[in-house]
Amino acid sequence: MSRGMFEFIKNEPSYKDADKKWEVELSKSDRFWYDLVIDPPDGFDVKKQISDYLKNLQTILKSQIDKRFVYFLGARKRVRFSMKRKPRYSFFGDQLSFYVTIGRSDKPVKVTTRIRDSQSGKTIKPRIEVSERLITIFVSENGKVSMPIHDFLLQCGIDLGIDTEVHYVGSTQNPATRPLNRIHRGFSDMVYRVPNEEYDYFVYYNLFKVTSITENSDSPLRYVVANSMIDEIGVKEEGKIIENVIIKYFGAKSQEENKETEEGELRNTLLLLAHKHKIKSISVLLEMEDPTEHFRFFSRSVPPSDRHKFVCRIQDNTVELTAED
Repeated sequence: MSRGMFEFIKNEPSYKDADKKWEVELSKSDRFWYDLVIDPPDGFDVKKQISDYLKNLQTILKSQIDKRFVYFLGARKRVRFSMKRKPRYSFFGDQLSFYVTIGRSDKPVKVTTRIRDSQSGKTIKPRIEVSERLITIFVSENGKVSMPIHDFLLQCGIDLGIDTEVHYVGSTQNPATRPLNRIHRGFSDMVYRVPNEEYDYFVYYNLFKVTSITENSDSPLRYVVANSMIDEIGVKEEGKIIENVIIKYFGAKSQEENKETEEGELRNTLLLLAHKHKIKSISVLLEMEDPTEHFRFFSRSVPPSDRHKFVCRIQDNTVELTAED
């Protein structure tokens, strides 16, 4: 499978002459905690591990359909394991109790879960050790697994009622360096606006699937085809369109400075899509297959939700954005 392998479709009159809409859906999102990149635990080169993973993913994409990564910079209330009270199992059962602190508070908050064997799925009671940021599970006499607190909470399905505020939206073809290296105005603005004594910072690398759907056509044929398969809109332009639409949706304060430029760019792009390609609207669905609070996004303009769905179109020569259920 390669990008543009069905390129002939975009020149078929039954497709080319029909009005179309784009449906943009989140297909994959990888979340990384900046704290481990900036200050890695002893013996772990976290930045290299993340960079190698992203380089490998980028190589796979380039050899197939090719995509731009649309990334979010987000902040969540700081969470750490409490050092005041050690984890322990219930006396008569297999329930593990541990304690965390949230934000600036050092008051321990009790959390309970069960540890399951990765092979059998059965509940087990391994020895547990915690530092503020990491938990170590001794899965056997000679084997142990360490993971960051956020990954452990996510893996156990623990919801602390903390949502993720989106502070910046961008796109990149080099995810292993941008914005991971922190040489980025959006990262600096986020750190300036939300203090690290109370918040943790994350980068979310997102991949979207774009489907072009014909409608209002005299032809009996109706097309539902991925843009990557016909390459009607090139990979760079596709990524930029998605980026600009989501920037407008979240309306983060850190991107207010370039608001006029980005909205003008989006308006011109939508006009071009409508006139040249007859793409009349762009519908975006931002939702994980298995919702968790780490992917429950919000901004100063948008309330927290596991599911964000909206339509962007040109109306009376201006950009109109409408939220949908």
